[in-house]
Amino acid sequence: MKAFLYHFHGIGEYDFSELLPEDLQKIQAIAQERDLEILPTVYLRREALPRFCEVMDAFHQLSGAGALPNIAGFAVEGPLLGPQGGIPRSGRWYPSLAEWQTLSGLGRLGLRYMVMAPDAVALDEEVGDGLLFSDLVLDFYANGLRLAVGHFHRGNPERSAERLDSVIDFLHSRYESSPYLILTDHLYNDMPRKFTHAWRTPQERTRREQELRRVLEPDWETADLRDVLGPVPAALLEAARRRLLIPCLNFDGYHVDLDICRRTVDYLGAGNLIALTDHTEVGVMADEKLQRTEHNELWLRSDGAVAAGSLGYEQQRQNMLQIGLTGEEITTIFATNPHAAIAYRPARATTGTRHR
Repeated sequence: MKAFLYHFHGIGEYDFSELLPEDLQKIQAIAQERDLEILPTVYLRREALPRFCEVMDAFHQLSGAGALPNIAGFAVEGPLLGPQGGIPRSGRWYPSLAEWQTLSGLGRLGLRYMVMAPDAVALDEEVGDGLLFSDLVLDFYANGLRLAVGHFHRGNPERSAERLDSVIDFLHSRYESSPYLILTDHLYNDMPRKFTHAWRTPQERTRREQELRRVLEPDWETADLRDVLGPVPAALLEAARRRLLIPCLNFDGYHVDLDICRRTVDYLGAGNLIALTDHTEVGVMADEKLQRTEHNELWLRSDGAVAAGSLGYEQQRQNMLQIGLTGEEITTIFATNPHAAIAYRPARATTGTRHR
């Protein structure tokens, strides 16, 4: 089975956030040459929505004709995200009712999931123009577009965890339960935490051994992970263990320390994880120039916030081998699981169906 690049932002010279319809067959050629199946992920600027609709319409037609066999669809990161993450600044905005309806309808053209902050509003609150968050989510799923939770707010971790649990319960009460019913963005990044998850500069690395012990010394099987990791990461791990969602984890060593990645695989099992590279090969994203430093392999915004990684499948696979994952586990995390997640289509729950 081909490696499945499930969530990343650019390949060759192409920033997926700025694609034109005529670029689709060019990125298909690159993916085919590298023997990859890809799910391009877009940071969508408001002014770029009409053009993205043209891209999705072209994708739908070309894919239906069998011309894009290596492109499994598209994903969008945002625009309803927490304010602290290192996303392109223009990628966070508040759609109107008409714009939400447009975005939802793209599910029928091959938009597979949208990353949203599940704690931005409560389910019974409006996301704009009289549209409740719960109704928006149901409209997404009716169009074949799933929710990927991520980019949380950080001001009230307990409330964020409660709203995450509410979204999980809401969807599993209305659809047949599956770990693929709800997807995620990158685990541990852009969420409130009680621990340090990465050490990216020489100065930070002087604290790594001491801070890492605080995370790894507790037995995750018996410890209260809300105290060790924080309410939000603990809620995500608990939901994954109950097969209510499937988390994504970055193995570049810079988004998340590799020893924490190893412990996470041990705790969840390879069958409960998807590898996401979250990288780009282009020094620009959503019309915002990115920069690098000598300290790590990350792409940064001008203010130093992490925007994306630069290490793709081969480098992350080597990292996974380095921390002791088997070839079978890597195939499960980097190919089997993401392929199954994107191929999955939710089915409405029958009367009396429960997920607990």
